[in-house]
Amino acid sequence: MDKSMFQIVQQETLGENVGLFLVIMFSIFLVATLHTRFSRKSRCLPPGPWPWPIVGNLLMLGEHPHVTLTRWAEKYGPLMHLQLGSINTVVASSPTMAKEFLKTQDHVFQYRPSSFAFKILTKNLSMGVISGHALQHIRKICTNELFTFKRIQSFQPMRTKEIRETIKDIYKETNEGKAVDLTLKLSSMSTNHMTQMLFRKRYCGIGSDNEKTQWFKETIDAIHYWYGAFIISDYIPYLKWVTKLRGIDTSLQALRNQISNFVTKIMDEHRTTPSTPNSNIEDVPKDFVDVLFTMPQEDGIGHLTDDTIQGVIMDMLTAGIDTSTVTLEWVMAELLQHPDIMKCAQAELDNIVGTNRLVEESDIQNLPYLQAILKENYRIHPLGPFLIPHCSIEPSQVQGYNLPPNTRVLVNTWAMGRDPNTWEKPLQFDPNRFMQHHDIDVHGQHFELLPFGTGKRACPGRPLAVIFVQIVLARLLQSFDWSIPNMEQEPIDMSETFGLSLKKAKSLCVVAHPRLQAHFYD
Repeated sequence: MDKSMFQIVQQETLGENVGLFLVIMFSIFLVATLHTRFSRKSRCLPPGPWPWPIVGNLLMLGEHPHVTLTRWAEKYGPLMHLQLGSINTVVASSPTMAKEFLKTQDHVFQYRPSSFAFKILTKNLSMGVISGHALQHIRKICTNELFTFKRIQSFQPMRTKEIRETIKDIYKETNEGKAVDLTLKLSSMSTNHMTQMLFRKRYCGIGSDNEKTQWFKETIDAIHYWYGAFIISDYIPYLKWVTKLRGIDTSLQALRNQISNFVTKIMDEHRTTPSTPNSNIEDVPKDFVDVLFTMPQEDGIGHLTDDTIQGVIMDMLTAGIDTSTVTLEWVMAELLQHPDIMKCAQAELDNIVGTNRLVEESDIQNLPYLQAILKENYRIHPLGPFLIPHCSIEPSQVQGYNLPPNTRVLVNTWAMGRDPNTWEKPLQFDPNRFMQHHDIDVHGQHFELLPFGTGKRACPGRPLAVIFVQIVLARLLQSFDWSIPNMEQEPIDMSETFGLSLKKAKSLCVVAHPRLQAHFYD
């Protein structure tokens, strides 16, 4: 009897404790919510969706944050504040606001936020170029030594040969009656293009080792994945133990070691066999690794360290391969959906170049419609939906709002390309808009179109990227008529996957029909 009574009392006490605990937790949650809601007004922050305590707006972004933020911008305006965990974030969704952050106050917002993955992959930034201590020096080397007009031109024979091999491969599969995995072809070509300029090696196609090709592709894919991955400790630092518990740091360290060993081997080979062993051979250009070996450190004493060179190489592999592939894949998908536009581009090529010779890089300046197609593609399919994030290191004021230090800035280029206040019929793929406004370019001077960014943080590889995608698109359109197998039954899937770049969710498989005489494909 006593024992039963004890159990009853114990259960009632336990019930009271649980009830008290729930009341306390609800009170804390309510106070935190009210504090969060009223603090925005008291701190004079831009408008935005109300954040939850602790996680802020993180859980509201969904699988496609660029779409969510575009929808919110319609409600809250082109300058919007988000609370992503502990990170104050503002989103610029108009050319005017982009100009404010990227030009007017570029000196305040020129910095890059670092991430858990980036710190590990760059040995706590010792290899980092994007956020490294010698940023301006490295950018000067890229601009004045690596991506100059002269050096880009020196690689033209290699570039032409690589494109020719890809065209030949497509022609071969076409003659065999096969549908072509164009995504795979473009990825292989972009990879070889970049690796030959960096260190004189091909990793895809004829002459490559299948096992090394697979390893290289998986490694580059892994870098892209981790740079674009959501890691909770980047936003809520005191949950770093969760990141470590999941083994993310171990995976990243293993990947870093693989990259370091790979690049170290490349550098060792270059030390024993430079690009031009015979100084009399002038038509063999120095690759980027050999150029970097000769570059001085920021203080002018000695040469760049191996860690810095590794960082430059890793950044170029990460940015150079993926962006060109994604651009070409999207533009071909759009042209397949708009065969009338494809026919106009081919007519321009036939009129300017003809069908008795292959289009060359020097012809591009005389192909305004082809250039307009690529501009339109950059507008509606930007390389990165938010560029690369910027952040401030000091308090600032924008449009009368107070932004605290360490505020992160996202420039929503995806939203800007679809803004009806800037573009007429923005969801329609229409290159003619750039025939009428041909003065708008992609070099960072027009803030309604910023595929490569602008200011101090603009992509230094822009000149190379632009000429490469232009000549590849020209060759693809000159060489073949393109169609989709069973397009009436299975239209092109234009869905996206969110990441560092907005890729097509599904590979682009096509049918190619030769347009030129057979000897042009040999």
